[in-house]
Amino acid sequence: MAADEVRGRKRGTVLRRLLLTLSSILALAAIGLLVFLARKAQTVDNELHLQRLYHIRAVDALDVGLNRAVTQVGVSTMVNVADTRAVTTAQLGDALDALENGDAGLRGLSPAVDAALDAFLDAVESKFELAFDFEARNIRTNQLLIAGMDAVPVAADALLAQVDEATAARLAPLLAQLKTEVTTYGVVQTPVNEANIRRLLDDVAAAVDGQSEAALTAARHLRTVSGNVIADKQELVGRVSDFLAKPTAELLQALEQAYMDWHASQVAVANQYRQWLVAYAAILLLVLALLGIRLVRSLRALDAANDRLEEQVQARTQELSRALKDLKASQAQLIQSEKMASLGQMVAGVAHEINTPLGYARSNTEIVRTSLGDLRALVDAQARALHLMTHEEADVTQVADALAAARNIGESLNAAELIGELDNLLGDSEHGLAQIAELVGSLKDFSRVDRSRTDLFDVNDGIDAALKICQNQLKHRIEVVKAYGKLPQIECSPSQLNQVFLNLINNAAQAIDGEGKIYIHTMPSAKGVSIRVLDTGCGMTEEVRARIFEPFFTTKPVGKGTGLGLSIVYRIIEDHGGTIDVRSSPGKGSEFTIELPLRQRTDSTTRDAAAAVAVTA
Repeated sequence: MAADEVRGRKRGTVLRRLLLTLSSILALAAIGLLVFLARKAQTVDNELHLQRLYHIRAVDALDVGLNRAVTQVGVSTMVNVADTRAVTTAQLGDALDALENGDAGLRGLSPAVDAALDAFLDAVESKFELAFDFEARNIRTNQLLIAGMDAVPVAADALLAQVDEATAARLAPLLAQLKTEVTTYGVVQTPVNEANIRRLLDDVAAAVDGQSEAALTAARHLRTVSGNVIADKQELVGRVSDFLAKPTAELLQALEQAYMDWHASQVAVANQYRQWLVAYAAILLLVLALLGIRLVRSLRALDAANDRLEEQVQARTQELSRALKDLKASQAQLIQSEKMASLGQMVAGVAHEINTPLGYARSNTEIVRTSLGDLRALVDAQARALHLMTHEEADVTQVADALAAARNIGESLNAAELIGELDNLLGDSEHGLAQIAELVGSLKDFSRVDRSRTDLFDVNDGIDAALKICQNQLKHRIEVVKAYGKLPQIECSPSQLNQVFLNLINNAAQAIDGEGKIYIHTMPSAKGVSIRVLDTGCGMTEEVRARIFEPFFTTKPVGKGTGLGLSIVYRIIEDHGGTIDVRSSPGKGSEFTIELPLRQRTDSTTRDAAAAVAVTA
């Protein structure tokens, strides 16, 4: 019976897993189909559509502008618009490139659009060729036309010179009108006064009939130059007509219509997908509504369980909060205990450092006291001699004896040299007392408990204070090489950073067997300050380096170390938002690099840590 129950549970578990897998696959398929329909429903880009229409309108406007520029340069001898034609041609070329291959190009949309685009581009290309050829040939034709127009007045004047006065009187109005008509014919873009010119030429020929041979020759020459003007102008007009006959406007309209048909088909497809998307969304909403009803029922069943779980979580959270508070208090107490332990180890050395200046200060004091007795005797002798010298009843013998006694004492003491020695002794005593005051101040600053981490602190001063405390371990054996940079003051807990510096210097000194050097470098960094402590000691293996920050880990013999020094260093730097990095090789020494921020965070973690230290204090 138990075996059947186990097999039934296994089958149930497998079935639930299969149902879960199938549900996941169906959900992914439904989402994929929804995304596909949404994308298909948005295949029409209205902004891109407007850009394409804009390109078509721009090409149309530039094509009209090219027609106008070529017409002006082709049929007018008074307007020079070749530069306008060149600029318009360049702009039209750029517009055609954008129309075909730009971000909003028409190439590749559909076979019908491509065919219409090819037809239009072929027509525009042939139109360009006509424009270039026309401009090249038009220069010569215009020159001939202008020359012909200039020759007509000359020929007319020559004719008047060959006829008699009566004939000249009849010809003058005709020739004046002929000059005007020829000039109008050459200047107007589409002249219509050719019949007037030919009629006037016939009237001139009739007027000179019967005149001299020279007059007849001049009349024939006038007809010839006038005919040249008509022929050159007709040639120009014919070229312009051929240029304007290119059906670019019609082909551009056909291209626009092909594009609009394609766009309409895309809109129709998008509308169809929108309908399918609406229907599919309605189905999904129905399914979601059913699932929502089932979920509401399940949530109601879970509410009671959630209430019980919330009570348990609250109780557990309170327990964890108390444990965390106790842990932080213990950590703060541990830091303070390690600090006091370090101070205990330094007491003998500090006492020796204090006794040395204290000893010679006491010795100097005894010497000064003895010398003061001699000076007092000299002062008393000099005062007695001065008293006798000013006393009326004193005789000369008494004054002489008093002066001799004062002089003998002064010569035996050498008062000037004695006063100089006393100044030196007092200076040495003052220097010794200042050393003692510095040591006491360093110990006081080092041992105090900071109640906040927002004090401004000079890192260089903190390192100097740590060096003074452990001076007895360093002197006569280890040389300290300092390279201090100009540092900004940082927000921190000064006593905790003093603990860091003391532990690092102490470890570096203990790592050096015999004589060696400790290098201390400080410099500003991008985020705050950087401190490097290097020693020439024994170094560490990679296995030891990986564990030096673990609590209670030490390589020293039993009873020689607690294994908390570097662990506390790591914790203090981490609490200050800084980092510490270690590089070391056996036999080559170690390097500790510390990065500290300029300002402290004000988050809850920092406030809790500060509160824990304050409670411990």
